[in-house]
Amino acid sequence: MSSTVRIDFSRPIALFPLPSVALYPHTAEWLVAFEPRYRQMVEDCLRARADGSILAAAPIAMATYAPRQWAGPRVGEPPLRPVVCVAKIIEHVPLDAGPGDPARKQGRHRILLHGVSRARIESISEPDGRRLYRLARLVPIDPRPGAPRRLPGFNHMLSALLAQDQLRRVQRLDPVRDWLCRGSVPSEVIIEQLLPLLARGDEARYQLLAEASGRERGRFVLSELAHLGLQLSRAAERSPAPPARGVTIN
Repeated sequence: MSSTVRIDFSRPIALFPLPSVALYPHTAEWLVAFEPRYRQMVEDCLRARADGSILAAAPIAMATYAPRQWAGPRVGEPPLRPVVCVAKIIEHVPLDAGPGDPARKQGRHRILLHGVSRARIESISEPDGRRLYRLARLVPIDPRPGAPRRLPGFNHMLSALLAQDQLRRVQRLDPVRDWLCRGSVPSEVIIEQLLPLLARGDEARYQLLAEASGRERGRFVLSELAHLGLQLSRAAERSPAPPARGVTIN
């Protein structure tokens, strides 16, 4: 979807901050908007649809709060880390409170967000008047906008890694093997799909969001998979699982 949807960066975009990175471009995540400000944000974004299509809703920038120990740049108050993932709502489920539920649960929204692009916060407009949420002026940081690329060299190295004995047993990698076999998914999309699986810790997840180079993100994926394969091999040498039990590593 990201190759066909364009973000209008000339307009301010709603900010949806969370404690840690929840979304990368070319990935999707369900979120629930339950605070009044974010319920209003979702409603305003959906109201922007001109043709009735869900994809015509205004975009949302998934930001992350800058924790106290964060030594990098920050913007706004409460402070945010500057790089965000700009997303589009691709599915919306209103969550009405049932009988006996408290009134504060009325008007909640469950939304499926699809990441479109990385961007950097240039400035923030704090809540004003009826608007309860923050808006930001964003600048895209992707040096190669457009459709995600196929990287034959990366695909070859990834296929070789996934063919290793220990990594073949990791069932969560089965869809990646299928994509490589079929050649149906661009390499840059595969990289983004693997980042949440391989990134360890909030700091690493954010640094991968802030990394503008697709090739650097690809190198991270290959390095982490090689490390994972090595660790699994060492673990198997120390305590091999009895094959009769059908144990899988996941």
